[in-house]
This record gives sequence, structure tokens and C-alpha cells, in this order.
Amino acid sequence: MLTLTPSRVRLGWVAENKAEAIRLVGQVMVEAGFISPAYVDSMLEREQVSATLLGPGIAIPHGLPEARDLVLQTGVVVVQFPAGVAWSQDGHARLVVGIATRSDEHLQVLAHLTDVLGDEARVEALSSTRDIALVVEALNVPGTEPVPPAAPVPDGPSLQVRSPSPDGLHARPATVLVEVVRRFRADVTVHHEGRQASARSLLSLLRLGARGGSTLTLTAAGDDADAVLLALRDAFDAGLGEATSTPSPRTAVVLDYEGAWVAGLSASPGIAAGPVWAFQRQRLEVEERADDAAREHLLLDAALAGAATELRQLHEGFLLKVGARRAAIFKAHLELLDDPELRSETHGLIDTGLSAGEAWRRVFESRAEALAAMEAPVLAARAADLRDVGLRVLRPLARAQEAAPLLPDHPVVLLAEDLAPSDTARLDPARVLGLCTAGGGTTSHTAIIARSLDLPAVVAVGPAVLALRNGQHCILDGDAGVLVVEPSEGDRAKAARQRERLRQRREAEKLERYRPAITLDGQRVEVAANISEAAEAARAVEAGGEGVGLMRTEFLFLRRDEPPGEEEQLHAYRAMVRALNGLPLILRTLDIGGDKHAPYLSLPAEENPFLGVRGIRLCFEREDLFRTQLRALLRASKEGPVRIMYPMVATPEELTRARAITESVRREVGAAPVETGIMMEVPSAVMMAEQLARDVSFFSIGTNDLTQYALAMDRRHPALAPRVDGLHPAVLRMVALTVKAARQAGIWVGACGGIAGDPAGAVVLSGLGVTELSVAIPSIPAVKALLRGISMADAEAVARAALACTTATEVRSLVRGLLERKGTNA
Repeated sequence: MLTLTPSRVRLGWVAENKAEAIRLVGQVMVEAGFISPAYVDSMLEREQVSATLLGPGIAIPHGLPEARDLVLQTGVVVVQFPAGVAWSQDGHARLVVGIATRSDEHLQVLAHLTDVLGDEARVEALSSTRDIALVVEALNVPGTEPVPPAAPVPDGPSLQVRSPSPDGLHARPATVLVEVVRRFRADVTVHHEGRQASARSLLSLLRLGARGGSTLTLTAAGDDADAVLLALRDAFDAGLGEATSTPSPRTAVVLDYEGAWVAGLSASPGIAAGPVWAFQRQRLEVEERADDAAREHLLLDAALAGAATELRQLHEGFLLKVGARRAAIFKAHLELLDDPELRSETHGLIDTGLSAGEAWRRVFESRAEALAAMEAPVLAARAADLRDVGLRVLRPLARAQEAAPLLPDHPVVLLAEDLAPSDTARLDPARVLGLCTAGGGTTSHTAIIARSLDLPAVVAVGPAVLALRNGQHCILDGDAGVLVVEPSEGDRAKAARQRERLRQRREAEKLERYRPAITLDGQRVEVAANISEAAEAARAVEAGGEGVGLMRTEFLFLRRDEPPGEEEQLHAYRAMVRALNGLPLILRTLDIGGDKHAPYLSLPAEENPFLGVRGIRLCFEREDLFRTQLRALLRASKEGPVRIMYPMVATPEELTRARAITESVRREVGAAPVETGIMMEVPSAVMMAEQLARDVSFFSIGTNDLTQYALAMDRRHPALAPRVDGLHPAVLRMVALTVKAARQAGIWVGACGGIAGDPAGAVVLSGLGVTELSVAIPSIPAVKALLRGISMADAEAVARAALACTTATEVRSLVRGLLERKGTNA
């Protein structure tokens, strides 16, 4: 039994951050003789696994299970921080309850504090009181109350089992239990110390508060009663997923941040520190009441089914990314959506006249708060995920109102689900320190935007990031791929030092930016720029670019009510030619479709736009636009070296038609012949590369689209996007096939996708025989410096080994080893 005495209570203390607060609480516990000083470090490590904020205002820090030998005596202390301490993205702590126990007695404290949390006025009073006796009376865990008499266990099939050790029947094992039961036609009741719960309800099971090793009696009724008990016996014998006490492996990134952090994927290097701000495109509005209850019931069921599908996809994606233990939260959310109590209460509110959206909003928000309060060590840090699930259901039930995102008048780290091409118009680079998204991948538009703006970016960190408070200070580490949400002073100092090192390195690279990228053994790789508007051409030259390897002309067609005319386009293209002053300019013809839309084109809705009318197909559908653009391109070619590149060519027939139209327009305007090439971004083009190479001057590999088509993974998909990596061996083998066909035809091969500017991508692509890399303007000096620090022989050796790998992770490891041996910055 844990008993709180007045001498273990401290009122009116102040802490700058969570780490300091935990150390202060640990100091009180050490002085009380409850723990060894080293246990405090384990309390801090525990926060890295999941924050211990129990609910609004109360936190219960404690150590990891493997540190229990550092507990000298069972005990509990309370430290009051009236001003509050930022504890997690879900809130501040004003009462911090430090627990020292070698067993699972902390569950007693947890169960009692749940009752306290249900009374907001009581929490507020305890957080500001100057009366120690009031705190002791409110927070003491009753130890003399009689155990309620056991309810009679009904006759029929039954089974006695032990609650999983060491942490009892918390969210993860309870989820496994529910999953087992739902496979059978039977109802199972779990009996524990006079209480009982339905084994089909996650919330009901959590209310039992069953501690590790305690006895549970399971009774079953129904057609499969005997079978379900046999399955449950096996599940409990296996520990309900909690059989091992070995800590789950941490992320492969070696980090020494003191604050809590969430891991994602590095999309753009660099480090930023400052307040976060949510990029919102929509606000959700629901009608409070509805006349047709039957229709609202159907709408709710459809919304729940849609959310369940999304969560299953998220679970599958995160299972591959971070393993079963960390992906299990999505399974818990699925069970929450399917919880009979949750659905029953929501449908009940609909019957009173509420709309499906309003009923769901009320019930889900109350359930999320209750669940977080009851299962603090595991679920408190996931409260934001639960809110995200609520929004998944709410979106189809609400009216989505477009809202212009408002940014403050100071720089911020921008948070978003993901960023679309149209979002670039809404970004003011002077007000954005970095980008962090819940979804997306290294080929997403967020990554492309970040690299083009020279902003650090981390993607695929999960939905919890969207619940951070606007203005909350964070550190965005684009190199490590993490967002530190509660940085300590030490973390901030480390970030400042890292930014200074990066500044010095970039200054050194800038001084050498005009030197060509010639490897140590004398092989040259051209490094050009990807641009989207005329003004960027001059910037590309200033950055050391050896021309423009990709001008995305579609950006002239977006964010407007009608397409640009021939003269307007000619003015833009001519300005680029003049700015480049003799350097080559590759202009890609209109590439609208997929995830880039121009409303004035009135294109029909497509079930799968990435496999529909886009790229060169759209040019054929709207030949009037295609010919107008070609006229402007060819007129501009009279002033300098312009090359024309066709996007999304899938077959030789498409290339033949595109070239015929271009030749017709060329004769009309009286221009000299120009070099033409195609984007190699469709697997069929790769397989037909030998035939295609006969009729073009060059290939340019668009690795972003080639990757998503080769892997059959939409790079915008919430679960799959993190796995869309252009360094996957399947993609690299297609690059090798493309280079082989090009060499046989005597033409050159460039690459303009995201991995061309990625250090690992630059090395492997060069080693495969790609002789031109077209990258975001800010990346030009770094890519050139990287290539000057290695030999082509080394790059070719790594590329050969990469083709034999099975995963992109293995490929990146190979390159990292090479760069470490060479002492080259990556």
C-alpha cells in the first residue's frame, strides 16, 4: 500500500521544464529514502517511451521496469507546481506524483487519481492550495477499505488466468484480449476482485484496474464458449503480447536530446528551433441537430467504417516502419472505434435529435479524455492520436470550410498533415523555420518544397504531432528525422551549436560552388537546378548550377482562373534563357493531373488520377494548350539552348505523336531544331528504353513518380508514403536498365527526382552512370562538394552492391559507410 504523509508533500515549487521537474521530484524521493539517485535517470528515460501525464494537471513519473532494483522502499511524494510545467503535447502538469514501487502498486495510485481527475474543480484547488493536509486527504490511496464481495460467477464454461506481468491489464494486452474474443460467437466476462467487464469492450476492461499477476476469472456463453476459452488460455499463456520484459528497440538514430521527441523520416537536412504552428486548410462544422435519425445512424456507421479502413492501413504501414509494439496503438484505436459502449451511446444521442457529427463529437471527446485518464502510462502520450481518430470519423460528417491559413508575424516550424503543390503559394519562407508533417514520405511535396526553400523537414511522424499547441517551442532536427517537443536548455544549446556548424559548412561549400563536380579520379557529373518559376533561373546560376535540368512549366498554369497565353509564356521562358546566359534550359511540357489540378481545365473526376489523364496524355487531350506552349518554348529557343522534355511518356507511340506535334509547331514558328527528351518515370518506359532512346537526345529519370509506380505505392498515402524511397533496389535496377539503353544509343541520362539531391542518392545515381543531377537550388553547392570528395570507382562499387540489396535501408547504410570512410559530410 502506498500512503502519502505530509512530510512527502512540497507546495509552491517552480520548474523551467519537465526534466527539471522530474529531477526535483526525484530529489524529494531520494531524501525520503525511497530510491537511489540513479533511479531519477530511469524516470527521465521513462518519459522517452511515453509521457506520464495522467490527465489535465496531474503527472505520475516513475522509472522503467528494469530499474526497480534501484527502489529502496515503497513510497509516494507529491510536488506542486502552481504555474504548471509543460509535460507533453497534451498539456501541463501542476501536481507531480512521484511513485517508488517494485511491484504494480502504482496501479492503486492510478485508479484513485482517476477519480480525482473527474472533478476539474478539485484538481484546480489542489494545484493552487497552500494547505498540505488538503493534498494528503485528497490523494492518499485508501488502504483500509474492505474489498467488495465477489459477485457470483455464473454457471457454465470458465477459466482462471493471471493478469499479464509486470504492468497488468493495460491498453495493449486488453486490446489483444478483445481481438481474440471477437473472432468467436461468444460473450466473455472478466471477473476481478468483485468487479466484472465485457471482454468485447476495451474501456470496460481498462476499468477493472487488474494488476500484474492478479487472478482473473473468465466466463463464456454462446455457441463458441468452449473454443473461445481455449483460445484465451493460449493468449494469456503468451502474455497477451506482454510476455517479455525486454525493452523494445529504440529508433536506429542515436540521439542525446533530453526532451521528449517523436521520430519520422528526414526529408530535408538542417535544424530549426522555435514555436510550432499548425497549417490548416479547413475547419470542420457540424449541424447540432437533425430531423432524420435513421439517415444519421447510417451516416455514422459509414464514417466509422471509413475511419477503421484508414486505421488498418496506418497499422500496416507503421508495423513495417517501427515494429509491432509501437504500431499497436492503432489497433487499440480500432478497438475503440468498434467499442459497443461507444457506438451505443453515440447512436443513443442521435435518437434524441442530435446529428451524427454532433453526437460523435460529444461522445468521442469525453471517451478520449476518460481513456487517457484511466491509462496514463500507456495512453496519455497518445491522446493526440485519439483526437486524430475522432477527426477521421468527423470529417465525412461535417462541412469542410476552406479557410486561408493564418501564420503569425514571427517565424515558426510549420506542422501539417502534408503539403500539396498549391500550398507553396501560401508559404512565406521568411516566416517558416522548417516543416514537419504527420504523413508523407521523402518523395512527398513537403520534401520537395522544403529542399527548394532550404528548410529542414521531417515527415511521417504520425498524427500526434498535429495536436501540439500553436506557439509551443520545439526543435526540428532534419538530419536525425525527429521533432523534439519538450527541449531542455541543453537541447536548445545543442541545436544552436549544430546550426552554427551547418552554417560554417555551407559557407565553405558556397565559396567552392562554381567549381565543377569532378570526382577524385577525374569523372565529371553535371549538377543543375530544378526550378518552378522564371525568377529562380538567376538564383540557380548564383548557386553554382550548371544549367536547369527541370523547369516545371505547370506552375505557370496553377493558381489562376485561365491558362497563360503564348506571349505570357514566351516572356517567362525568354527571361530564363537570358538569365542562364548560355547554360542549358530543359523545359518540361505541361504536367498537370495526378496531384496537380487547374480548375479551369474542367477535367472529369477520376477514381485514380495518378493512373489517369496526366502529363503527355493531358497534352494530347488538350492539344490546343500543348501547341500554344510549344510555340512559346520554340520561340524562346531562338535566344539560347532550350531543350524540350515530355512528361509521363509510357509508350513509343506517345513519343512519336509528341515529336510530330512539336515538329509541326517548329516549322510554323521558324525555329531551328532543338534537343528533345523524355521523363523516365513509368515502368513501361524503362522496359521500352531501347526503342525510346532511338528518338530522343536524352533521358531524365523522375525518381519520385518512378518509385511510386514501381512499388505500386501512392506517395501521398498516409500509411505507405514513408516506404516510398527512391533508393529501393527495385527502383535502382530500373535506373540501371535506363542507363544501359541510353549508352547503347549514345545519349546521356540525367535525374531530376528527389534522390538526386539526397547525399546517398547522388552517390548511387552517379555510380550507376547518371551524368547529370538536377536538384533543388539550395542543394547545389552541397551535392557538388560531396561528389568532389569521392572517386567514381567508389561510387560504382557502392552502386553495384546496392543493386544486390533488398531494402532502401540497406542501400543507405552502404553509402553511409562509404562517406564515413572518406570523411565526407553527408
